[in-house]
Amino acid sequence: MAHHPDRIATHGARILLLWLLTAAPGLPAISSEAGSPRQTEFSDRNYTPNRQINISKPTRPGAARAAASTDNRVIQSNMEKVAWVDARGAQTEYRMYYEHDSHTLDFASVCSNYRKGSIDYRNCRKAAKQWFGGKCNGGNSAGRMYCHARNGFLP
Repeated sequence: MAHHPDRIATHGARILLLWLLTAAPGLPAISSEAGSPRQTEFSDRNYTPNRQINISKPTRPGAARAAASTDNRVIQSNMEKVAWVDARGAQTEYRMYYEHDSHTLDFASVCSNYRKGSIDYRNCRKAAKQWFGGKCNGGNSAGRMYCHARNGFLP
């Protein structure tokens, strides 16, 4: 059976492409600027958070009903010391501020004492999630509140 020359060329191009993809998987498809050094240090002085795409507040089902029942809620605020160990093993202690009503923790208030988007803010929220997990027990309403925070809070 004779093979058509165009079919052989297409097959050869596929093999070459496959070889290029497997022989050099780390190479970028399009090279970036060769003269620009890669940023390797980040701090609050040189970090700028990306612009937020969705800036509208999320709505919850039954928000109107919940708003009517919040009239008798007593909001309590707490400040706790939480520790975060980064990838390099350095431990940093943060003062975590949060608000709750003894049944529900206000996730937006967690670490609100730090500038939103800063490295300290993000690390404080990661440490807070671990701290909530340590306080979790199902015995009373406060323990259940912390269990809910451990499971539902996203740093």
